[in-house]
Amino acid sequence: MTDEKRRPRPAAQYGPVAEAVAKNVERLRKTRNKTIYSLSGELSEVGRPITPSAIAKIEKQQRQVTVDDLVALAVVLNTSPISLLLPPEWGDGPVDLTSERRLTARTAWRWIRGLSPASDYGVSPSEIVVGPDDDEWEDELDRKYWQLRQEYDAVTLPLELRRVRENPASRDADAVTFQVERLIRMAGGKAADDAFEDQMATTRGAVDRLLTELDRLAEERTRRRTQAGGS
Repeated sequence: MTDEKRRPRPAAQYGPVAEAVAKNVERLRKTRNKTIYSLSGELSEVGRPITPSAIAKIEKQQRQVTVDDLVALAVVLNTSPISLLLPPEWGDGPVDLTSERRLTARTAWRWIRGLSPASDYGVSPSEIVVGPDDDEWEDELDRKYWQLRQEYDAVTLPLELRRVRENPASRDADAVTFQVERLIRMAGGKAADDAFEDQMATTRGAVDRLLTELDRLAEERTRRRTQAGGS
């Protein structure tokens, strides 16, 4: 036997995402009232058999989860694969993606859902904090964000979905979602009245822009149907 064969295999390295997967599998299994035995049986039924002892090891971080395991677990736990990858937390608390990369939970969830790059400064251009007279800096950050967003979408989304995301209506809908989430957080927190009113005005403006784009889409649809009928 050679020295290479005698050398012990290095122990698997578990990072923060593997830890989150282990905890989420156990949490969701119990939420669904499944034992490790019933979960194992369902995994076999979907064509990805994992023994009960292996499931127990997954939950104890003693067995790595492959991407095929992850998808199968998500199927039988009736959840999304992304819900297994991050801690079930939201807000400004930190989430570790690697030992050297940390995001706020809010940014991490937007990133993993395919909504924005993994960049805390780029959750949305409207979240960039600038000085009252620093328009030039704000414009530059906006430009960098949208450039990063386009690069992210280009390698993240299928072509047709990317075209949908690039439509002004989709961008406005994304902005409305972000602003409404921010407004809800402020409503339940200790935000000052003036800040809340400013956010309310910003949110209403985002809704108005979305409604304008929806009207434009309806008009475009009507025009195309009219042209098709007259040809």
